[in-house]
Amino acid sequence: MWQEPSDNQQALTAKMTDVVFRIDCRQLRVDHAAALANAVCEIAPQIKDSICSGIHPIHVAGSQNGWERPEDGAEFLLLSRRTRFRVRTESAGAEQLMAELNGVTLSVDGLPLQINAGQVRPLTPQHTLFSRYAYFEAENDIEDESAFVQQIVDHCRSIEFSPTKILCGRMHSINTNEGVRKTRSVMLADVPPRASINLQDSGLGDGRTMGCGLLIPHKDTGAVHDNTAPDMN
Repeated sequence: MWQEPSDNQQALTAKMTDVVFRIDCRQLRVDHAAALANAVCEIAPQIKDSICSGIHPIHVAGSQNGWERPEDGAEFLLLSRRTRFRVRTESAGAEQLMAELNGVTLSVDGLPLQINAGQVRPLTPQHTLFSRYAYFEAENDIEDESAFVQQIVDHCRSIEFSPTKILCGRMHSINTNEGVRKTRSVMLADVPPRASINLQDSGLGDGRTMGCGLLIPHKDTGAVHDNTAPDMN
């Protein structure tokens, strides 16, 4: 007897992919998303022209050796040699992006960030997905958690998925080119394979260029309340 799964894994090919770059960078401001996006898009403008493409904010561990991640503001993140820089892009454009960014040194709020060789990391089905920062342009009051959750539900239903487990974390403010924007972290659990790929392809809400709404794998529900996620470097 040979029975194929009802959701054929071979058919679950993502339209998007992550490109992971090695970098040389000593420090960045905690709130660096907009500055990083501006610098990258000067070299690879196709990122801002694609609705689903986005730049993951560079993230370090929430705490290490007694050190705690600084709050939003003018504090700096100290980056290690194993810290990586990731861009979500259309799979068909991954090779072009790697060629454009390899060897480039960006100025991110005046701080140098050298991008080295990149490699493709395909998106795969994950039962639990997490976004560190998410918002919806049409939702003016993000403090209304029920309205925020309904926006997520509406988006999921638009891709033919009815979510059963959504957990929102605390709010964060990030600087954008249009001013300060309030965001929330969000986790979706028990996501079936096909919906998982579709969600990673589409993301949630707006602000994708600054990394908002980009979904990554997550294993620990407790970390959502801390607005942290597994080290994906």
